[in-house]
Amino acid sequence: VLNFMKLIQKNLGIAFLFISHDLGVVRHMTDNIAVMHNGRIVEKGTRRDIFDEPQHIYTKRLLSAIPSIDVTRRAENRKNRLKVEQDFEDKKANFYDKDGHALPLQKLSQSHWAALPKGGENVESNY
Repeated sequence: VLNFMKLIQKNLGIAFLFISHDLGVVRHMTDNIAVMHNGRIVEKGTRRDIFDEPQHIYTKRLLSAIPSIDVTRRAENRKNRLKVEQDFEDKKANFYDKDGHALPLQKLSQSHWAALPKGGENVESNY
């Protein structure tokens, strides 16, 4: 069904608003992505921006939760997931206002925006 949707999109030149919790499907289906947390956009950009250079801690948290099929890296992936989860807990107050709403989006490039602390955090993309 998903490949058929992509074919229709290509042949007819139409756009889809695709909403999913499955980031593997999102990566396959989309060119541009908006990541939402608590009903607010926390990061938006191209597929490459979001998957290769995530900047918001919630985006990193989501990406770290994607299961890997490489069983030889299971321990390393788990360790990384726990580190990202701890970073999220430690730093989340910096990324949200006192009411828990995402900060305003900041332009990082022509295609990439993220709700970052003042001046940006530009943390390593090792989600």
